Amino acid sequence: MSTSGTPSKQRRTAEHWQKIVERVRTSLASGYVHKLFEDDYFIFELIKLLYQDSVESNVKIEILSAIEQYGSGVLPTNSVDQSVSALLDVFRSIHSAQGQLSVATQLLITVTTIFIENEELMETGLCSTFTSQLVDLISKVNEVAWRRLRGCACQCLVQLETTRPGLLWKWHEVFIKLVKEERTDVGQDYMYLLICVSNFVNQVESSGQHGTREEQSCREEKELLPAISHIMDNVFYLSPAGLSTIACHVVNVLKRCPAIPATVFKPLVLQCLSSLDPCVISLTLYIQGEFHGEIISEKEERVLVQRALQFVRNANVSTNTRLFIAQCLMEYMEKSYSPALATSWKEAILPTIFDPIDVHTCKLDFAVRCCGQGSDSDVSTELHYLTQLAETTGSVRITCSLYHALFSHVTQNCSEEVASLVLSITRKLFQNFPHLIPVIVNFLQAVKRSRSHEKLHEEIVSLLHETVLSLPLKSLLTNYENFLQVWLLSAQDSAMLQQRPLRRLLDLVKEAACDVTDDWGLGCMVLSVCRAVMLHHHTDILYWQLGDLLSYMMNHYGDFDIRDQARFLYAFLTMTSDAKSKEIIGAAVLDGMHLGENIADFFHGSTIQTVPAEIHLLDSSPIKLCRERLEVVYHKDPEKTFRSPSPDIDATAALQEYYEELSHLNTSLKCTFSASLVTESNYDCLVAVAFETGESKELDFSEDVSLVFLDKTESGVVEYSITPKVPGEATMSLRAVFGHDKSTYQCDLDLIQFQLADFLVPFPWHVFNIADKKAFFDQHWLKCTEKNAGTFSGVESIKILKCPRRGLAEVWSNALVLSGSEEESDADDYLFFIPPRFHLMFHARTHATDLVLHIASDYWPTLGQLDQLLDNFTA
Repeated sequence: MSTSGTPSKQRRTAEHWQKIVERVRTSLASGYVHKLFEDDYFIFELIKLLYQDSVESNVKIEILSAIEQYGSGVLPTNSVDQSVSALLDVFRSIHSAQGQLSVATQLLITVTTIFIENEELMETGLCSTFTSQLVDLISKVNEVAWRRLRGCACQCLVQLETTRPGLLWKWHEVFIKLVKEERTDVGQDYMYLLICVSNFVNQVESSGQHGTREEQSCREEKELLPAISHIMDNVFYLSPAGLSTIACHVVNVLKRCPAIPATVFKPLVLQCLSSLDPCVISLTLYIQGEFHGEIISEKEERVLVQRALQFVRNANVSTNTRLFIAQCLMEYMEKSYSPALATSWKEAILPTIFDPIDVHTCKLDFAVRCCGQGSDSDVSTELHYLTQLAETTGSVRITCSLYHALFSHVTQNCSEEVASLVLSITRKLFQNFPHLIPVIVNFLQAVKRSRSHEKLHEEIVSLLHETVLSLPLKSLLTNYENFLQVWLLSAQDSAMLQQRPLRRLLDLVKEAACDVTDDWGLGCMVLSVCRAVMLHHHTDILYWQLGDLLSYMMNHYGDFDIRDQARFLYAFLTMTSDAKSKEIIGAAVLDGMHLGENIADFFHGSTIQTVPAEIHLLDSSPIKLCRERLEVVYHKDPEKTFRSPSPDIDATAALQEYYEELSHLNTSLKCTFSASLVTESNYDCLVAVAFETGESKELDFSEDVSLVFLDKTESGVVEYSITPKVPGEATMSLRAVFGHDKSTYQCDLDLIQFQLADFLVPFPWHVFNIADKKAFFDQHWLKCTEKNAGTFSGVESIKILKCPRRGLAEVWSNALVLSGSEEESDADDYLFFIPPRFHLMFHARTHATDLVLHIASDYWPTLGQLDQLLDNFTA
């Protein structure tokens, strides 16, 4: 490629692309780069730069990276396919050019990301073109100069296959051939691509083939066994990371395809028994755990486990590696637990004082699991080292490790010895190290979630509760952040009495007021306890204690925010029922429900009668509302399904079944408006803009909509759900109420008009699962035009249009039922659905130069509104 032109023109071109790149970099720094890609033409400006020789490769990569990271998900739908086509054209022109390998690689990654972010593109021919181009690229096996680009193409194909399983299955045999031929270092990428495609064989089988499970298994074995066998014969050429990834995919394939024996892993497992690579050892444990007893013998299994245990015991190995292998061993033990093996494992992995704390804790956890459910073990001896460390140092990290080990014992075997040890340790740590209380509370919460250990939880909470009650006020006040957590926990137990803690809290607040330490933090902790008491206890028996505490805090506490919160709780205590206060406080504390009404409505009366704000009426509206979109939304009973007419079902019965299902269909129109301020308006910014709909005989509307603010720089979006009562012309009246400059204003907006064309919807075949469209149309036509004992089910008319048949078909293409049958090559049928549940049908036939339009409908007022709509075609 070369850039032609005079030096001045080349200089202007360089300045132009430099400005664009600088614009992208500035937007990246400010965090608004995605806004650039919302412009339909900006991405094409960037793509033009990719053709310029004067643009350096690193700048091109920077541009492609920006498109990948920030533009792939926000590109306008009307330009995304054109963008992909343009990028592919760039790739064809540069992928073989000298020095453009890095750009071509990044370009493939960018295009793949766009396909993944815009899944609708996966269904287009553009995706087929791209995948074919990638397959052609990787077909150039053993070309060393292109190996990096071929490896990238393999990874792109993997991502596409992961996004849409089965996309690449038709190239399965091709991939097997390529894997066998490739001899460079990217052969690992080829293997990964092959196993990823094979991993989705079940989806392809279930959607495209039929037969018994035995027949399907034979097909799977025939199609997959060659690929699996070749991969397993060549896994020794892979890196440890590549081996782990590919082997895990093979495991998934074997799980889905029982016809392939797990013994394909035996050479790999035997080869890895002597490995010292932690990644390989963890992989071997995983494979053996998934197919326990099918790959290697018990003797070989002992060798594998001993090799893993050596890693955990070896002090020269890093702590993270030892923890990783220990975790793999625990998962393996859960899948293949054997009492005899577990006992030997426990003896081999007992912790020592030279182990780091994390490894020590992990070994204890492993030893507990080796004991099995309900087994006896000397808990105090096993935990002696950690217990002594925690009781001596008071270290938070060591205490966390200790309680982690205690929790393992509690969940595995909560005997009297374990419960007694937990109580003893907790009492000592609680009294000597108050800063460890959060750790103890977390342990108690975990125990409480385990329903089978509620008794132990109650014993520990009761012990801590009484201990805090016995502390002097000065000690409580000095360390209230920790001690009050105990009362907060005990307040959540409905069986624990709360009179004494509430009186003690009142004394604590008064003591803090005397010392001028009644700050916001203390107030929040005290009110949290009060909320928990009101939520979990009957307030009638705690009325005086709780009332005295809240009354003192709302009148005398040093922080005004705490006073307001105390007044809020006091109002619920004195003015609402116990059940109602629990409902509201539970919603506030748990944030799990919305009240849907004003808090003041829950009280018997308001203490202050406020005067409502004056509303100023405006003659003209400063707000302009423009209709943007009108979308149809169907709400259908999922239990109702429509069977399409068949020879075994009478046509009349099938039509009755359809109308029965139609009675369960709710159709609404989602109408989107853009709200903006009139340019000539004196109002620059409105706040709390509420739109209210008026009464309408033709339409039902959803709830009123509001905007937080509206200014002249940006329009707002207003959406209404509209349900037609009767089809046809309708009017929607709106008024707006808003705030401006500390005043409230109200104005009427321009009427929104709806015509019959707005309600004409192409018949939703997908909603009713109708297969034979022609038969369905004919049944409806007969129903609307047939006379039954002097009565009509519908109405019929005719209209002659001066327009070509093709022009009508292009406009009404979505409603076309059948076009040009063999018998009537000059006729078309159209079917429209008119919400809420009516139909409009057209049979168009060419006659000389005119188009004769036969019309039928089950709602006769529609015909009176059709002339204007149809005359537009003649015009």
